[in-house]
Amino acid sequence: MARPKPDIHGIQARILEEAERMLVESNGQRLVLSGIARRIGMSQSYLHTFFASKSDLVRALAQQWFAEVESVSAAAVQSSLPPAARLETWVLGTLHLKRKRYDRNPDLFLAYLQLAEGHADVVQAHTDRLRRDLREIVSGFSPSCGTDTAVQLAEDCTLLFRTPQNIVRFRSSATDERAKAVCKFLAAAFSGADRN
Repeated sequence: MARPKPDIHGIQARILEEAERMLVESNGQRLVLSGIARRIGMSQSYLHTFFASKSDLVRALAQQWFAEVESVSAAAVQSSLPPAARLETWVLGTLHLKRKRYDRNPDLFLAYLQLAEGHADVVQAHTDRLRRDLREIVSGFSPSCGTDTAVQLAEDCTLLFRTPQNIVRFRSSATDERAKAVCKFLAAAFSGADRN
């Protein structure tokens, strides 16, 4: 009788779950493949068939962590809403997701922030994807200041609502009302509604 095939996705999910547990326990400072393997009862060599290196594991954790944020961002871009509503959807979607994650498990949220400090390339790839989406939204306004400048302004004005460190530090200030007010201000500026 043939041996049943292993549940590859289930095993990967188990490894990632244990890796997150280790991150929380070490405040994002420690991620050791041999320790993860030992904790879930598999050999380190078998774990390496799923993640060849610590870097591969970090990338998988980041992909898992960033996937929903990027999905929310892409949905705002693909929406048929007018540019002002797309901008607000983009900002609020990101804010709601990050705020919910922080409130649900602050220790895991902070552990991921700590892990990110040592993997700037992974974070940069994520922020580049979000910036491309924001650029697409902002270009719908045809801003007189130019799209590049408008994107920079939008990023600067929405830091409180998008940046995980700010959501942690200024949790009570990162409200929907403030985010909506900033989006309304940006939409007016980009649409030229504030010009005489």
